[in-house]
Amino acid sequence: MSSSGSGGGPGFTFNHNDMTLEQAQAIWSLLRKGIMEIQNGNASTLRYEELYRNAYTLVLHKHGPLLYDGVAQTILDKLESIAQTKIDNASDDQLLRVLTAEWEKHKLIMTMIRDVLMYMDKTFCERDSRIPVFAMGINLFRTTIIGRGSCPEKLQSVLLRSIYRERHHEVIEQDLIKHCLAMLVECGNCPPDHPRIYEEYFEKQFLEETRQFYRRESAEFISQNTVPDYLRKIEMRLNEEDSRADHYLHDDTKPKLRAVCHDELITNYAQTLVDNPNTGCVFLLEHSMIDDLHRMYILFKRVPSTLAIVSDCMKSLVRQVGEAYVADPENKKNPCKFVQSVLDLRAKFYGTVEKAFDGDRSFARSLKEAFEHFINIDSRAAQYLSLYIDGMLKKGLRAAGEDEIEMRLEEIVTIFRLITDKDVFEEFYKIHLASRLLTRTQASDDVEKSMIAKLKAECGHQFTSKLEGMFKNIDLSTEINRGFQLWFQGASAGKGPQIYVNVLTSGFWPFPESPPCALPQLVASTAEMFASFYRSKHAGHKITWQTSLGTAELQARFNKGKKELIVHTYQMCILMLFNNNDKLSYADILSFTAIPHAELQRHLLSLAHPKVKVLLKSPNTKKIEPDHMFMYNTEYTSCLYRIKIPLLAAASEAAAVQEQPVPPAVMEARKNRVDAAIVRILKARRTLEHSLLVAEVHKQLHARFSAEPQLIKRRIEALIEREYLERDKDDRRMYHYLA
Repeated sequence: MSSSGSGGGPGFTFNHNDMTLEQAQAIWSLLRKGIMEIQNGNASTLRYEELYRNAYTLVLHKHGPLLYDGVAQTILDKLESIAQTKIDNASDDQLLRVLTAEWEKHKLIMTMIRDVLMYMDKTFCERDSRIPVFAMGINLFRTTIIGRGSCPEKLQSVLLRSIYRERHHEVIEQDLIKHCLAMLVECGNCPPDHPRIYEEYFEKQFLEETRQFYRRESAEFISQNTVPDYLRKIEMRLNEEDSRADHYLHDDTKPKLRAVCHDELITNYAQTLVDNPNTGCVFLLEHSMIDDLHRMYILFKRVPSTLAIVSDCMKSLVRQVGEAYVADPENKKNPCKFVQSVLDLRAKFYGTVEKAFDGDRSFARSLKEAFEHFINIDSRAAQYLSLYIDGMLKKGLRAAGEDEIEMRLEEIVTIFRLITDKDVFEEFYKIHLASRLLTRTQASDDVEKSMIAKLKAECGHQFTSKLEGMFKNIDLSTEINRGFQLWFQGASAGKGPQIYVNVLTSGFWPFPESPPCALPQLVASTAEMFASFYRSKHAGHKITWQTSLGTAELQARFNKGKKELIVHTYQMCILMLFNNNDKLSYADILSFTAIPHAELQRHLLSLAHPKVKVLLKSPNTKKIEPDHMFMYNTEYTSCLYRIKIPLLAAASEAAAVQEQPVPPAVMEARKNRVDAAIVRILKARRTLEHSLLVAEVHKQLHARFSAEPQLIKRRIEALIEREYLERDKDDRRMYHYLA
């Protein structure tokens, strides 16, 4: 067998098995000349097919080592020449440009050499575990050029100095740095050992210098500027670093650079920024500086653990403000003002959470916890909220549109959710709703029903069943009175006073039964006619008159004209006595009306009040004795025709607001609910340890009220006495259910 080969010179003819070393060296000499022409930029004059055939021949005839080592030496010689003539003499300003230019040339040269030696790569290199020619060339460039003498230190210095200049807003050649760093990365990605020269020659020191740069700058800047100024500064710096990373840093460096910047600019100063007494987080929150707070949030979000510092600050501030509201004696005197303050505070801070903190759930949760804390410090909060709603539903929404009404009701519900003692709220809400319905002072039935629907959605049907029952009573009363008026016209030809009777189911309404007073004869006769009519329609129903809850409209004659007085039923009974009497003693009035003593005094003082003076009292004192006299004031004057006589608040009621935040009826209901929960739990578990039982009872009842451990303990003792459960004989903290 014979073959021939040529490399731009004379050809050779020899037997396949007889190629001598001299013949191989001759072929290599031709190849070497071709490779050197490629290195010198004269590749266009070469015949690549002949070069490839010569390389193929050498490998085929077992002279791969000669070829491989010769190529390596040729490349090395060229690189040594470049290093001596160009790299060693390059100034700092020239170094990056020279390096990247030679690097690009070298890669192109190695690509052409690789194509010529493709057969050697596929056979000899794989068989002898030699690295491919292209990788060999890259490694030689790394060791001969980049790793030469002081070049690594010089290269690192030039790169870092350029970045330092850029951080001081000088213009640098970013593309040059990008290509140089890419060169380091590529040189480190070649087999066999994949040396990480990018990290060694650049990244490690770059990150350390970045850390030191921002450590110095941040310490100096924060000591001389406000928190908003610092936030704007680091926002700019972080954007610059992100841009820098995108332009010329390797992808693996980006997260490391961010981590260093975040540590030095955010993490190390997060607490300091928030706690700054002059322009920190409290200042920003108090002055609703939304843009600065949003900037703080976005920056701190880069380090999620620091967000808790901001949310805790907001939570602490809201708690402090709320506690001040609770402690303010003016707010205690004016419950509606307290609730409005809470609503305003909530609107402010929830608005801040939405706008400044992007509605972050953790911030909303912190805010909720802060409001829950202070609003339940005073157990009268439930009563205050009901009073606020009472005022709002009486007159606060008369001019409001549907959207505003819906918004106001939703605000109320958000505060209601925060209140622990929802059973106390329910009790007072029933009282206030009953008063509005009976005095017809509600602004709108639709709004009232909408409020009840929202409470029902929050707490279920049981919570609002009595409230809904009240409305049904009022609606039914309208139908009953319409029928009575028609019947009354026929039965008495319409003679006698007109009356309107609210027929109430006693279980729905929060008023205790009280003995009726002695109504004036005319009114009593009409009332009896109504009772007869009602019994004819509802056989078996018991009627109990609650005159303490009624009102009346009276036509009153005075020397200067007629007036229409809107009064309480008790006041009507008092005033109508003066149709036949010029003056009466307190004892006489008490005897004629049978009004309870305390109530009679309250109503008389209301009628004789200096701002009213429908009655005159002698002597003119605030205290009433049995022999004190009352006279009808014929000289009474008023610019109004219809006059509502105000009623003085009972001293006992005022005291109840201050001293009994939890009404006795609610306390009794709580005992029953705790009893039921204990029995229900132990019936299911049969045996349970004390702390677990207390925790389970609290869990089951927390939707209505917070069951205190002491109350639960007392109810356990009561149930043991009543033999619903018993203590374990060996472990006193264990309870057993008794069937």
